[in-house]
Amino acid sequence: MNPFISVFSIFFALLLGFYNWNINRNSIYLSGFIIVFAIYALIHYFLLLGDSVFWLAVLYNNTAPICYLAGPFLYFYVKGTLFDKSKPQKKDWFHLIPAAINLVSVTPYLLTSFDHKLDLAQKLLNDTMAAKTITVGLYPNIINALARPILLCIYCTACAVMIYRFSSKMNTNDYIPKKQSRIVLKWLWSFVTIIAATVITFTYMTYLFWGETNPDVTKLNTGVPMYVVGFGLLLIPLSLIFFPEILYGIPEAERNKKKYSTQPEVASEESIELKNKGQNETKTEEITLTKQKSSANQEMEPKFIELSQSILVYIKESEIYLNPNFSMEELSREMNVPKHHLYYCFNSVMNLKLTKIRAELRVEYAKKLIEQGFLDTLTLDAVASKAGFSSRSSFQSTFKDEVGCSPGDYLKILA
Repeated sequence: MNPFISVFSIFFALLLGFYNWNINRNSIYLSGFIIVFAIYALIHYFLLLGDSVFWLAVLYNNTAPICYLAGPFLYFYVKGTLFDKSKPQKKDWFHLIPAAINLVSVTPYLLTSFDHKLDLAQKLLNDTMAAKTITVGLYPNIINALARPILLCIYCTACAVMIYRFSSKMNTNDYIPKKQSRIVLKWLWSFVTIIAATVITFTYMTYLFWGETNPDVTKLNTGVPMYVVGFGLLLIPLSLIFFPEILYGIPEAERNKKKYSTQPEVASEESIELKNKGQNETKTEEITLTKQKSSANQEMEPKFIELSQSILVYIKESEIYLNPNFSMEELSREMNVPKHHLYYCFNSVMNLKLTKIRAELRVEYAKKLIEQGFLDTLTLDAVASKAGFSSRSSFQSTFKDEVGCSPGDYLKILA
């Protein structure tokens, strides 16, 4: 297996966690799992195929406790995604016991000098079979070699059972959004299947290495099993790139009315209109969010349609868009709505971008200022600032994109 696949996976996981933790905190668990799994693969590569004494000394046994976190990260991610929760419960800390035990076991080795670790790494490179007899910690290495993949297989099974139970009740629970749930469930099934196949392959390779007296290491690591591992590592980040809606999770509609304390009363009309006048004609863009009356058709997800209406009403009536720093984070804070719920409403229910709505409302507000003669007493920069634009250039370019002409030309048309 090419080590660059593992390095790419670690780099991607770091980016994933950095850019998505504020959208959906469960992405932290996914990032953690990818990183740990990639480190696990790197250890095997440098032990069995690599020729770098330095990297083997860095990874070998120093990262052993971390590798026990793969299962808990996988479990926390699946559980958090299915049930829309990111904060671990008290009982979840028991999942960290194997990692804690291993940390205690290898602590004496962790405290040894790096020169000692380099000597051990050199010995392993000279004779890979020495890994079978060398004991680092309070118990033989074979326990770690077998315990990690077996535990991960158990976690994969637990996650599969959890996904199956959730999918079984999905069609009978009106509060579970069906459209997004199908997307995420397909991803979770695929994700757990990929991990299970990869772990089983690892377990098989471990059995061959520890079970045979003189295993062919080169053949073991250049055959089909190692290609399966590399493909699994590569497939996970690629899936997230091509299907970003996976990261929205499955928002739980049941708690909406209890949690969203600052959302305004929903408008009685079935649609909200954002009007934009063009240079020569009036252009009306109508955002219609029709409430689904029939309980037989759950695709429209009425709870989230109602929330989507409330979001649009709140943005327009509170004039929060006039704040130059208005963003999804601020909207989440003001409405007391989790950010991944907002992303879900914008992307899956409304099929709109917040930036588009913000631009339209700001331009509409600026047009009113111009029509009321504010340019007679204010500069163009002042009008742009009052409309929420951070700069004159941004105001002019956005105004032209939305209206079809510059603010100055619009003023001439009015005259």
